[in-house]
Amino acid sequence: MKIKKILVSQPQPTTEKSPYSELAEKYGLKLEFRPFIKVEGVTAKEFRQERINILDHTAIIFTSRTAIDHFFRICGELRITVPDTMKYFCISEATAFYLQKYIYRKRKIFYGDKKVDDMTKILLKHKTENFLVPLSDIHKENIPGLLDQLNLKYTKAILYKTVSSDLSDIKNLKEY
Repeated sequence: MKIKKILVSQPQPTTEKSPYSELAEKYGLKLEFRPFIKVEGVTAKEFRQERINILDHTAIIFTSRTAIDHFFRICGELRITVPDTMKYFCISEATAFYLQKYIYRKRKIFYGDKKVDDMTKILLKHKTENFLVPLSDIHKENIPGLLDQLNLKYTKAILYKTVSSDLSDIKNLKEY
């Protein structure tokens, strides 16, 4: 049995210099890219039902670019102006650089070294802060677990959901 088509469960690469295009050329394959999951933001109404007041918090912990995007989207929809005194804690330096897309450099940004445990020292220096942790509805308990372990005051905010994509238009999976 020779494989002719492959279904790849992620978005199509934006450049032609991907390993997928090399495989397709080398073996004469037809590739179809279909993301199996997608991320959707919660509505302002759903966020209000959580009864979380963003301005009651003095610091925010971001675990991903998606969390940053949806946090500032919700702030825009609710017409909330984030104060200049807000502190931002990022899981990595790359996330901190992405955060600069939304805020000025003069605000306080702290970041770890790609692991949750690396943030321990930084968080202990700011133990008087009231943290907000933007998360997905399906999330690992890494950051909340660390905050519990350090006995820090925090609130989890569900700002986006992971949803299954509609794959009903794929008629015959035996082709792949």
